[in-house]
Amino acid sequence: MKCRSLLLTAPRRLSWEEIDVPDLQDNDVLIQTQVGAISIGSELPNYMGTARHSDPFAFPMMTGYENMGTILKCGSTVTLLHPGDRVVAFYGHRTCWVTNAERVIAVPSTVSDAQALLVILTCDVAKGIRKLAPTPEQRVVITGAGAIGLLTLAMLRAYGVQTIDMVEPVAHRREVAYQLGAAHVWTPDVFAQTENRYPIGLECSSNNAAFTLLQEHMDEGGRICILADGNLEPLSLTSAFHERELTIVASSDGWDYQAHGAWYFPWVQTTGLPIEHLFEETVSAETLPETFERLATQSPRPLKVLVDYSSQP
Repeated sequence: MKCRSLLLTAPRRLSWEEIDVPDLQDNDVLIQTQVGAISIGSELPNYMGTARHSDPFAFPMMTGYENMGTILKCGSTVTLLHPGDRVVAFYGHRTCWVTNAERVIAVPSTVSDAQALLVILTCDVAKGIRKLAPTPEQRVVITGAGAIGLLTLAMLRAYGVQTIDMVEPVAHRREVAYQLGAAHVWTPDVFAQTENRYPIGLECSSNNAAFTLLQEHMDEGGRICILADGNLEPLSLTSAFHERELTIVASSDGWDYQAHGAWYFPWVQTTGLPIEHLFEETVSAETLPETFERLATQSPRPLKVLVDYSSQP
């Protein structure tokens, strides 16, 4: 069996290629992709050849990591999943794929495709929040109101934090932050003039100027989690880091996607927070090469892009 996979063959050069699907093992499932997503912050630097990786680029490179699809076939030992079930998986921009059943997240029929896909990033940011473990009364500040920053805001609210401020230069994103419950959303220039101090901060911008600003507005002994993946530029420690004896931790993949999903799916249906609106654009899978090229030069960019596979063979 073959599938179509979107490969990055060189900077700013994408190609749909037919490749063999792995054989179905006993604990595997075969998934037909229904929708996917473009992660602007993670994928565009790879596409443009500017991402900062610990390992050198190796082409061809597989693209993407967010999938929602329908199970076509299950291995002989799979008992909790069945053909026809909707699941979230992590195999990238592919029309179908085989993956271990223990790595997929079962999706209730009442959850929309867009809501389902966000189980991945909400789990990723939840891991960082859990590392800091803010109490409800502690004031929190987030730098960057991109998709990661806005989902961090949503998860902080879900965890009961009462006062969450944000720093974001783009007016539209400041408006979205208010819609998701931010107390104050400052432009960087205005925030720099405030005397606000915070015990908890989350860096979601991948921007060193924002990280510098965050350190300057932390309390003595304040704690920062870096949720941005560092693809854009290095983040530097300032004198405030030493003088105020700050603690900085990093966070990457989610803490437990299946356990998070069991909490997240009921929450997203009852909370009323419209986080699925972070998908500000929908494109067909066939147009992904042109879409990436357009996004490389577009400003401002959409927060997230939903990818529709319904027309794919």
